[in-house]
Amino acid sequence: MSGGRTGASEIGRRRVGVLAYLPDEPGGELLANDDGAFLLSAVNLTEVITKVTEHDLAPEMVLGILRHRPIELVEHGSDDAIRAARLRPLSRHLGLSLGDRVCLTLGQRLALPVMTSDRRWADLSCDIDVRLIR
Repeated sequence: MSGGRTGASEIGRRRVGVLAYLPDEPGGELLANDDGAFLLSAVNLTEVITKVTEHDLAPEMVLGILRHRPIELVEHGSDDAIRAARLRPLSRHLGLSLGDRVCLTLGQRLALPVMTSDRRWADLSCDIDVRLIR
């Protein structure tokens, strides 16, 4: 897992793609067969680690698994925080979480499609390219 954005693929990946790797969820095979890098916000990394530790996996084990994946960790700064906050009124009716909005605004900032398995994201009325993986 790298900390910079060197050689990123043309497609940004949502943390759901990373989670699909871990329990072999449907849609994971689509992401596993892609040779591009996953772009993951540092905020969403926290969410991934939290989710898998709820299933009794050690955070260190999860980080070990993720280090062997083409994941590029992207910082979340104050401009990103403002973007995510501004997305709240547009996404409240869909029930999108802070983590969802962080992921979406990362795609918006980098002008990259965002991959997700959450069909609610496709109903979002804004200029973010959302693509469903299943």
